[in-house]
Order: sequence, then C-alpha cells, then structure tokens
Amino acid sequence: MSSSCQNKIAIDNIHTIPDIAKENQPYANVFKILDGVWKGQFLIFEDQKRLPKDKIELKNISHSSLQKDGLKQINSIDVEQIYTSESPYFQKVTITDLYPNTGQKIVSKGVNKIQDGQMWCVVKKPDETVVHKGTAEGNHTIIWQRDEKNPQKIEYFKEIVSDNFYEIIGWGYYQGDNPKLSPRLWFYAKYERQHKD
Repeated sequence: MSSSCQNKIAIDNIHTIPDIAKENQPYANVFKILDGVWKGQFLIFEDQKRLPKDKIELKNISHSSLQKDGLKQINSIDVEQIYTSESPYFQKVTITDLYPNTGQKIVSKGVNKIQDGQMWCVVKKPDETVVHKGTAEGNHTIIWQRDEKNPQKIEYFKEIVSDNFYEIIGWGYYQGDNPKLSPRLWFYAKYERQHKD
C-alpha cells in the first residue's frame, strides 16, 4: 500500500483539511461568499398532485417551480447557519435547526470543501451524515446533489448567494417514493445575512 493511499482522506471527514492538489486550485474561494452568520426559514412542501417526471422541469428550477399546482407546505424550520472559511478550499459550518411546532432543536456540524478536484458538502447530523456533490454555476450559484439507492435518497438543491441573502430551492425523493413521478418533497429557504451591530 503506497503512502498516498494511507493518507487518503475520506470524503465524509469534516476535520482534516485535504492537501491542496493542483486540480483543486480552480475552485479557490468558491465558498467564501457564504462566510458569516445567516438566519431564515427552511420550508418543506409535499406535492399532492405528482405528475410523470418528464412533464416537469427538474434541473432549471427557480422560485416559480414552487407555484406548481398541488404543493402544500407541511413544515417550516427556523435555521441559523454559521460559515467560517479555514482555507480557500475548506469551510466549516454549524447549522442550528429549530422546529417551531415541537420546540425541537438540532445542531449539526459540517464542511464545504474541495477534495480530489470536486466540490463536496458534508453535514454530520445527530442521526446521519449527509454528503452532497457540488457544481458551481457562475460566481453566485452552487448546485448540490446526491443519488443514494439503499435507502433511496435523491436530492437536488440550487443555492443562490448574494451579499445579503442566500436562497435555496430544491427537491427530494426518499424511501418509498416513485422516482418516475415528479418529486414528492420540495424545499425553499431564504436566509438573511446577520450583520454585526
């Protein structure tokens, strides 16, 4: 076994900053715009009138995607996210989710990182580790997705970040959902940057 294999950092490792490989350099500071504290609501919708998948746009999604007939809001979460870049390729995040209905509070830790020439978002929740692979669209938009088979977890999120607002639009299929239909769950969030007084 070569030393490079022994030094291989697992994608879900949120503590070790990967070596700065040449293939990572084009991504320098891609997460920097997120540094700071953000607060807002994350809304979850259930599609009561699912259509065949080919009848709905699933990649080029925007706020208007949430105007689809049959979407019903089923939950809202008050969220605080604190992002801190430790290098141009490695950014830590602490996410605090508060469920107003139950008063339940969940704190998760994670990272956005560039590793092996790829963008990754890894969040360690109390009950699971979530790994999304990313792509950048211009300077202000990141697409995050995962496609896991067992149990089924297919997700697609578009994050649009401006100086003061951070918007998330996305959808997901989970265990028991029919992936031949439009997604059962849709998500929307708008977070506002918190400025120090």
